[in-house]
Amino acid sequence: MSVGLIIAMPLRQWGLIDACMDNDASVETVDGNRRRADLARSIRRAGWDQIAHWTPDVPGSGSWPPPDETVKPKLTIAQWLLTIDVLERWAPAAERTGRHDRAAQERELRELIISRLQAHGVQPH
Repeated sequence: MSVGLIIAMPLRQWGLIDACMDNDASVETVDGNRRRADLARSIRRAGWDQIAHWTPDVPGSGSWPPPDETVKPKLTIAQWLLTIDVLERWAPAAERTGRHDRAAQERELRELIISRLQAHGVQPH
């Protein structure tokens, strides 16, 4: 795995990423790209490991901090690039289902991640 990059954000933003990754992994497992699904699941696990100190197969091993707490997930560049793509994919779905605030939050978070990546010399395509 390549070197990780930390992008700090409030937990409520990480929760959007976690939810979108869950959606993406589910869809891609059934109808699409198994590799993408696995990468999406790895992003969720990275968050659980770093934010909730979650241990696989140990129920209740970790709990999430309060929504306003700043969290610092550390993902690889490939994981951050998928995060950008997934947020772009699921924002229109939120719009179509009348969740306009959520769609706006997903788009805003996508832009935040892009700007942080660019600040580290990564040019998302």
